Amino acid sequence: MIKEKIISNIKTIRESKNLTAEYIAQQMGINQSTYTRKENGDTDFSLTELIKLGDVLEVSVSKFIDMDLQKVINQYNNETANGNFIEHQTVSPDEGYKVAIEELKKQIEHMRVQNEKLTDALIKK
Repeated sequence: MIKEKIISNIKTIRESKNLTAEYIAQQMGINQSTYTRKENGDTDFSLTELIKLGDVLEVSVSKFIDMDLQKVINQYNNETANGNFIEHQTVSPDEGYKVAIEELKKQIEHMRVQNEKLTDALIKK
């Protein structure tokens, strides 16, 4: 149920901004067919991809979920291991925040490295 809501919200946000799946795929660094399979629900988005997609669409990842954290965690804990949107273990709200914070730290580090590479490339010009 959460997966379908997220996918629906992603598509609605993308279409409201008049952006094509091809454009989004290019910005995310994946091919269009891969993105289309994800947006159709045939393939899952990773958390990293959702964060990148939020950047491309210029929205918070929470806009994709459109639910409060406790509802998300409750649903997340009730899903079976087969066919989950994101593989998981049962988590408390505090643990959910910790997981999200750790993932954001990884994203920040990745962006810092990318920024350094871009800065180095500009300096070399």
